[in-house]
Amino acid sequence: MSSERDLLSRPAWFVLNHIGGAYNNSARQAVDRYNSAYGKRIELFAPTYVIREDRNGEIKFRTASLTFHYVFVRGTLTDVKQLCALSSNNFSFVLDLSSKNRYAVIDDMRMIQFMNLAKVYKNCLPCFPVEDIDLEDGDRVEVMNGMFQGITGRYMAKPKSNTGNIVLCVCDKLMTIAYDVKAIDVRVLEFSDRFTRANDQIDAIVPHVFKALRYYHRSEVLSTSLVAKLSVFSARMDVVHLNNRKLDAKLQAILYCANTIIGNIGSAAMHRARYEKIKDSITNVWTGGLITLMLSVIENDLSLMNHEYEKLLSRGATSRTHNMIMGEYGYYLSLTDKV
Repeated sequence: MSSERDLLSRPAWFVLNHIGGAYNNSARQAVDRYNSAYGKRIELFAPTYVIREDRNGEIKFRTASLTFHYVFVRGTLTDVKQLCALSSNNFSFVLDLSSKNRYAVIDDMRMIQFMNLAKVYKNCLPCFPVEDIDLEDGDRVEVMNGMFQGITGRYMAKPKSNTGNIVLCVCDKLMTIAYDVKAIDVRVLEFSDRFTRANDQIDAIVPHVFKALRYYHRSEVLSTSLVAKLSVFSARMDVVHLNNRKLDAKLQAILYCANTIIGNIGSAAMHRARYEKIKDSITNVWTGGLITLMLSVIENDLSLMNHEYEKLLSRGATSRTHNMIMGEYGYYLSLTDKV
């Protein structure tokens, strides 16, 4: 346990109260103002999660604090005291009467573990708007609002329509009723075991993974729509078994990245280990380039990109996917040039 004297010079995570309306934005703005004014580098962690609310028959998603009025800041005791002394910031110390330090402090290792846990809660949506996720024929879902709220059944795509969906509900095993469910949110109860579009869905998720990677690299919050896409893809593909080792290696790398981004650290580690076992099966240079790009960003080692980029450049992009991959390499390599 660090002494109070140690905390004067060595940064640590302090638990603070923060009173404010839009607590997360106001806390962030206060820390940013302080850092800018005093040339400091205090870090803020204010974990959130998503609440689904029914407002006059319309579903809305609201971000709420995971830890009520508590936030976490990392800095020296001197700097954090100065932050709290500025009354306009609305910060105050949480006291720990059982500790000789007086102030509630969390060590870096426990804070990392808590951050990972909080990320899982932040990205755990209670339900998904139909337009935000890619459902398959046979997925079992529960309707979350509207005139058919509470009905469960098997999802079936409505032919020649981008707005409607049909959910089949079996009542007492005697009859089948078809309900037209339009632009409504659902909860996925069970994924179909008749899934046959693995290759198509793997290719379709890549642009969304690229978008999420940029947010992840900038330490920014993902939109609920993007979280929904990654969550449903990861959950479905967790139970899909592929006989093609090359495709499976690509899938495992994508699942590792997607689960890391949304905070499912246990699943991410499992897919990373699976990828390591079969990565030698990858022979396509563009698949290799895609995976190198994703792993470089997730593991914060952009130095791996230069050689891979030159190799892809020598091959020449011949498809939309190739151009998309090259565009992402260009984006991250431009960031390293500015460092």
